[in-house]
Amino acid sequence: MPVTAGPDATAPPPRSGGGARGRHPVEEWFDGVWARTRLVRVLAGGEDAGPLGTRPLLGSVESDDALAELRALSTRGAIGDDTCRCHGSLTIALHDAEGDLLGRASLHGMDALLWEGGRFCGNLDVADPVGLVLFLARHGAVRWLAHLSGRLAYALGLREGRPQFREAGNGRHGARLLEVRRVPEPLRPRLAGMSGHDCGRLPDDQVEELRRLLSRGEPDPQRRAMLLLAWLGRLPEPMEADYGEGVLVRSLLRDLRPLAAARAAGPADPHVALGLLRWLGGQRETEGVDADALAEYVGAFLRKARGAHGIGGRSGTLITS
Repeated sequence: MPVTAGPDATAPPPRSGGGARGRHPVEEWFDGVWARTRLVRVLAGGEDAGPLGTRPLLGSVESDDALAELRALSTRGAIGDDTCRCHGSLTIALHDAEGDLLGRASLHGMDALLWEGGRFCGNLDVADPVGLVLFLARHGAVRWLAHLSGRLAYALGLREGRPQFREAGNGRHGARLLEVRRVPEPLRPRLAGMSGHDCGRLPDDQVEELRRLLSRGEPDPQRRAMLLLAWLGRLPEPMEADYGEGVLVRSLLRDLRPLAAARAAGPADPHVALGLLRWLGGQRETEGVDADALAEYVGAFLRKARGAHGIGGRSGTLITS
């Protein structure tokens, strides 16, 4: 299907009423453009990423059921006058049957959409932000799931304190944490003499030595992956997880199949789910990641951490249909 910028791409939505009493004018615009939408393209970049036609295509939505789901997720919530100062991270672009552009929205944070660059309203704080991100993950934007890892970490009580990194040697902030964090036992004697910061800066030969040590202690690759995910999912957010022991764990997970291991291991575990999100965030390529399986595994825990309807207490016009 050719994709072009049609006449509706620049036409302003209605600003006056004419619909049901109390409806925001953007709701009438939603009714019009979504009724004609037959394709939604999920594109990299926000408001500053240049023409839509030149951006990397992350995925597309075409089935009637999926389009209806995306409409509900992207148009229900609380809409106000404030506009986010950032440019957003990705864009959903709506097209009609001929490929003409009908409208667009950029994703801001993981909670809000800005429709048409804020030309006629401010941010829409979506009613189901987790549902929206899970949907986008299943339609090409799987990497965006990793951005929710911090929220799950905080829900699990993993907010960092002082010191930010585990200390070398024994003590309350040292080797004792190796057990608390479920570090695989074969690695504990070696890691006890290193700080968490040291773990994040190990040269390749030392990482390979630790990989061999872990393989000898746990030969089964599936169980080895589960041990590493449980460790990664117990690190404090953000420094230890991003720049300390987390760097080492993601290196040790290389050449393993963590998602397949997690799905085969039985009931889902919230720390393993967090480990998967942190593993995902460290992947240079996500083409081989089973987005549906990952969204299914982590979805329930993300909803518990964030809440499926997180707009309580926000000001603005509430859109529910």
